[in-house]
Amino acid sequence: MKNLMHAKSGTVISEQADMGYDIATIKAELDNFNSDEQKIVDILKNYKDKASFQNFVNQYKTKTGKDFGVDVYRAVQPYNDKTEWTDLSNHLKSMGITLGNNIDNKSKIYSATFTGLDTPEAALKPEVAKLASDRQKNINNIFCTVKNGIIVNPASKFNNVTWEKWKATYKPTDAELTVAKKSCSSGQRRVQSGPSVNTRFADSAKSLGVQNGKMDLQTLQTILKNLEGETPITAAAPTQGTPDLAQLTAALNQLES
Repeated sequence: MKNLMHAKSGTVISEQADMGYDIATIKAELDNFNSDEQKIVDILKNYKDKASFQNFVNQYKTKTGKDFGVDVYRAVQPYNDKTEWTDLSNHLKSMGITLGNNIDNKSKIYSATFTGLDTPEAALKPEVAKLASDRQKNINNIFCTVKNGIIVNPASKFNNVTWEKWKATYKPTDAELTVAKKSCSSGQRRVQSGPSVNTRFADSAKSLGVQNGKMDLQTLQTILKNLEGETPITAAAPTQGTPDLAQLTAALNQLES
């Protein structure tokens, strides 16, 4: 439709396109005793989005003083004109509009209805928002229960599944993972795809000549002595008193880096 192709920029669509020609053509067809239903549907199929179709319906009311739903139902009906009704229904569905019909209890007049025409897209499909919310919750639950590269969540069917396998299957986005990371409580561990802290600790201890590799006070003190250049290369005997917390903390930070 040429009149839709020359809309002025900077104005809302309802102020742009004059549908007078289409309205006059459809009105004339509706007033024919033997109306061409497919011709009416074909004109309406030129409108590709809610805004332009809403504009048409509004202008139809303004220019003719008639309700478009009532008028179009006179020519295109779900029982008498199944092919044309289905054709129009499918086109409107592609825009998020559901074609239906209704009867006014007082006047007993039937009309076509266009559910969703004047409703925002997000409100029309709350299930979309819900699905997105549920997906994020699932990602959060999985992400926050990954330990040493393995999902540890007995309540989940993914318990003991590797994080990499789950991620390859469900493909969480970077944005979703950022939200998931923030959702984890301080007591929950971050995702680790490499060796566990215990394994890295044992390897570090072994490289310094400490054979037991246990993450306990004795081993930490032995490692500290070795790092400071002292002679013992086996686990130190238990010592009395309070260890130097700053030294132990620094050692742990080095091991976890």
